[in-house]
Amino acid sequence: MSEINRREALGAMGAAAFGAYGMGSPWRERYDRLVAQGQQPVFFTDSERALVRVLADMIIPRDEKTGSATDAGAIAYMEFVLSEANDRTKTIWRDGLRWLDEESARRFQGTFTAAAEAQRGQILDDIAWPARAAEALRPQAEFMNRARDLTAAAFFSSRMGVEDLGYLGGVVNPDWQGAPAEALRPLDLSYDAWDRRYQPRPAGGAPARRRPPGSHE
Repeated sequence: MSEINRREALGAMGAAAFGAYGMGSPWRERYDRLVAQGQQPVFFTDSERALVRVLADMIIPRDEKTGSATDAGAIAYMEFVLSEANDRTKTIWRDGLRWLDEESARRFQGTFTAAAEAQRGQILDDIAWPARAAEALRPQAEFMNRARDLTAAAFFSSRMGVEDLGYLGGVVNPDWQGAPAEALRPLDLSYDAWDRRYQPRPAGGAPARRRPPGSHE
């Protein structure tokens, strides 16, 4: 698989996957609570986990800015999600991981984790995108699609991934004065109209400035 950067991984990720497992999702919140309690669900065997670490770091490798999927702790979160997945999803993952080892043995006489990076890339190129995969490899391509989605959701919902995105949600910005007037005008909105409509006038004085929802005092 040709190396892609993490922005491309985020762009390729299905919206449903990020909505289900990404930042702020019930899955992520429940996982964070379990970790805080010292719990870690198990799904992978030792050999599967080693393979997933290699695979995830090919999907989101370390770059000059930040770490890889495994550096972000993505594998543990992926394992939690899969430990509670339905039987079909579990089967897709186990069959997909087994196929990677079997295909590597067929082509290169060794496991996927033991293969050279270029050799692993050759295998993944054949299943990287469902629309381009050969008919006989559609099940493996579905697995790869799920692996890419879950890896990206796990990375970008981690502390490292959130920092990599530059996301500042939940951070008070006392200098923010709201959207500019030119952005509000096409929507027929204005802060003056908001003030006149919603701000009670104090006795004997002009109304104080009221900020719209979403701003911070």
